[in-house]
Amino acid sequence: MRIGKFLQRAAVLALATSLLLAGCQNETPVPASSEEEGLLVGFSMATLKEDRWLRDRDIFSAKAKQEGINVLISNANNDAERQYEQVVDMVEQGVDVLVIAPHDCDNSARCVTLAKRAGIPVISYDRLVKNANVDVYISFDNYKVGELQGKAILEAVPEGGYILLNGSEDDSNSQMYYQGCMDQLQPAIDAGKIQVEAETWVQDWRRETAFSFTSDVLREKGDKIDAVVAANDSLAWAAIDALSEARLMDQVKVVGHDADLAACQRIVSGTQLMTVYKPIPDLVDKTIEACKILAQGNKIESEKTIDDGTYQVPYWMIDVIAVTKENMDDTVIKDGFHLKEDVYRQET
Repeated sequence: MRIGKFLQRAAVLALATSLLLAGCQNETPVPASSEEEGLLVGFSMATLKEDRWLRDRDIFSAKAKQEGINVLISNANNDAERQYEQVVDMVEQGVDVLVIAPHDCDNSARCVTLAKRAGIPVISYDRLVKNANVDVYISFDNYKVGELQGKAILEAVPEGGYILLNGSEDDSNSQMYYQGCMDQLQPAIDAGKIQVEAETWVQDWRRETAFSFTSDVLREKGDKIDAVVAANDSLAWAAIDALSEARLMDQVKVVGHDADLAACQRIVSGTQLMTVYKPIPDLVDKTIEACKILAQGNKIESEKTIDDGTYQVPYWMIDVIAVTKENMDDTVIKDGFHLKEDVYRQET
């Protein structure tokens, strides 16, 4: 399969190599299998900083191995240039399918262009690459993530001051989370029941940035803050640390998403109101399925599509679940996403 495309890919790589900055160092993709034969998939990851992405890597590697699929995995450490260089390496190594979780939804279009010129189909994994016409976008119902957050925080804090810690602006999902949440909050904002006291978009989802922003707001408006909507559990963690430092943790409700272990522990201990569980094994299963379809030269069929800014892209959407203290055992623990003894470790 890969040999027949060798000359085409060699020409593309020659062009790509000429575009790379002189002296840039590559991080060599790490093989998830040592086998030489069979389907070879490149999994280009933007980051492994959050607990959630470590799970994606490990589950993807394990399930691919079960299916006899070889995987090259790379981590760009939130660096768009490094991610491009790593994709060049993957094309050079002859991957049959590229799976990319982009760091920068706009900049990563060149990664898709490079792969497609080499005859390699591309799956946009959880984050959509814009204006690139990937073969399929496989993700969760990201609008619903924000919707569930908005419903939960509004029920707990129907009146008062809010801080909004939105996700990174170069992550296409951030806008979907935001829209889902704001569609819930806007009527209460318009009615004057809640006030957005402070809002920011957290570049690269940096926890330290969210912590500094929240700390600054609390110093200025601490007595006016009743709720924090954090775009993921890492940002929620930052907010809770800032609230703890300001001795306001018991007065402010915080929501996040991803169902990180630390977040689930905070929920059962009462310092975080809720999170949103996104079943990563389902995401990986659908991605493995798509890899097989595309490697056979077939197109992805989907009832849903998403606008990437230029093209209508097939969208395989996976449902999400709100997780609170009341349903923790019936969701993330029942699914085996976290062990009960780990979630309740601080409670025993």
